[in-house]
Amino acid sequence: MTDKERSKLSMYESLISFINENREITINVRGFSQTGFKLRKIVDDIKLKEKELSSDILGKTIITYKAKDELVFSLVPVTIALFNFAKSTGNLSLKEKTRYGQSHFYRMMDRELIYKAELMCILTGSCFPKIKKFGINSNTLRDLTNKINNYKACLDNKITSLISSNMVASLGVLFDSADKICNMMDSFAEILSENFTEFYDDYIEVRTLEYHSQKNELLEEEVEEEEYES
Repeated sequence: MTDKERSKLSMYESLISFINENREITINVRGFSQTGFKLRKIVDDIKLKEKELSSDILGKTIITYKAKDELVFSLVPVTIALFNFAKSTGNLSLKEKTRYGQSHFYRMMDRELIYKAELMCILTGSCFPKIKKFGINSNTLRDLTNKINNYKACLDNKITSLISSNMVASLGVLFDSADKICNMMDSFAEILSENFTEFYDDYIEVRTLEYHSQKNELLEEEVEEEEYES
């Protein structure tokens, strides 16, 4: 869920509470209270979809982390062998290209790690069969290639889920439906604006997204302060 969607969700819930707290006023416009019930149902559906989406993404993220671990574990011994081969042959260029440890690989961005792993495969292939005495053989190289391809596939699957998931699309539809209901509420509130000025002014404040964005930022700051103090 984006920051804007979180602000919208906060606004929806505040609007529902506001309408419930002012039933003696909203009852003057037929259908006003009913729109509150409809919005409540959509908000519940949004929360459920968000929970399902978060669970799906978390599952794919865990799989991706596992694939990264497997890639790094296969990559490290190959890199060490190349480095030792470079030292033994006095190949300064190769030595510089293979001066990496496990922690360095973990700090790399996803695509950078893939690039480095593919480079190690190319460098290893160029050293065959001389590098065999350093513990590297065709099976080692094949295993590393498989781990690279698996990591690529896991990353692509994770990114696809974030961009084109059916749940993401359905979440957007729910937000659109909620916005339409809020627009309907606006017209109801407008009818009451002349006789209930204070109610209308408060309604407009609740409907302002900037207000909820600031509120969410303050809540996040409070959570950060609590975590820091603890």
